[in-house]
Amino acid sequence: MHKSVPNTLLVIKNRALGDSVITLGTIQYLKELLPKTKIIYAVPNWIKPLYDNVNSAADEVISLNFKDMGNWIDSYQILKNKEVDTVLELFQSGRTAKFFKAVKLLGGPKYYFHNHHKKEGPVHDQGIIKSNIQRDLDAAWTYFGGEEEVPIFSNYHPQIRPHTSVEKENLIILGVVATRQTKMWPLSSFLQVAKLIKEGHPTFKVVIPLGPQDQRLEAELVHLGLPENVTLVKAPLNELPELFSRAQAYAGNDTGIKHICAALNVPTITLFGPEPPLEWHPYNIDEHPFFYKEPLECRTRNAHYCGLSTCDSMICLNEFKPEEVYQELLKFI
Repeated sequence: MHKSVPNTLLVIKNRALGDSVITLGTIQYLKELLPKTKIIYAVPNWIKPLYDNVNSAADEVISLNFKDMGNWIDSYQILKNKEVDTVLELFQSGRTAKFFKAVKLLGGPKYYFHNHHKKEGPVHDQGIIKSNIQRDLDAAWTYFGGEEEVPIFSNYHPQIRPHTSVEKENLIILGVVATRQTKMWPLSSFLQVAKLIKEGHPTFKVVIPLGPQDQRLEAELVHLGLPENVTLVKAPLNELPELFSRAQAYAGNDTGIKHICAALNVPTITLFGPEPPLEWHPYNIDEHPFFYKEPLECRTRNAHYCGLSTCDSMICLNEFKPEEVYQELLKFI
C-alpha cells in the first residue's frame, strides 16, 4: 500500500510527563523513516518547559490544549500557522478525538491515531499489552512504515540533551514523588538510603526534587529529619535536565523524573508497586534495574495492574529494603 509522506507531521501525546518522554523514541524512528518531513511534537502546556533547554529528535516542541472552545480555536490556528498536513496522536484522548473530528469538517489535516484502550483497530498488534513505547512505534509503523519490519523499542531509547555541556558530579537523585500514593515507596526508606550513601560515600550529595504541589511530602520529609547530605529542590521543569545530567544515578518511584533521567542516559533504579515494568520500563535492565514483587494476586485481581490510589498493606512496595536499593546504587557510584 502506498503511503503519503507528510510535509509537516504533528505528533500529539496529551498525557503525563513520563509518557511525553517515552514518545521521543518513536519520534526518533519517524525522523529516520521520514527524513524530509518536519516533525512537531505537541505536549500539554505544563510539560512544554521541559523541552525548552534540551535537544530532542523533534524539530519543534509546542503545547496544545483541548479543554474548552477557546483552546480549540487556538489549537486550530496553530495547525494552520504551522502548515500541519498530517497528525498522529498517540494514546488518543476523547477531547482530541472530538477536536479533530470537528477540524476535519473544516478541511483540516489528515488525522491518524492509536487508542491504547481499544482491543481492535488498524494499528499493528492493537489491544496487545506491551511496552508503551512499542505501542507508539507500532502506530508509527502502521501509518507511515513501508516494507521494513516493525521497529523494536530497544533500538529507540528516548533521548534528550541539555543545550549546555554538563560535567558529572558526586550526586544521586532520589525520586520520592508519584502520581498516586500506591506508587510511592515509604519516605523513611528513601531517607535511610540517603544515610547509607552518607556513611559509605561522604562526598556524595543527594537531591530530592519536589514540585509545587508536593508541600505535604516536603513537610513529612522535614518532620522525619533530613540527613546533612540531602537537599530538597523545587526547580522549574526547564532546569531539571541540566541538574539531572550531573547525577551519577537515580533511585526512586516509577514517575516522570525517572524517565527524564533515563533519557539523559543517567542510570536509574526503579521501585515498581501496582503497575508492572512491562509497560512503563522500556529500558536495558543492566543500566536501569528495578524492584518488582511478583506474583501478587491483589495486583491482577481486576486487570493486569492495580488501579488503587490508596492501600492499607502496600505489600507490593513496602517489603523492599533500603539496603537492597543502596547495593544497586553501588553499581553506578
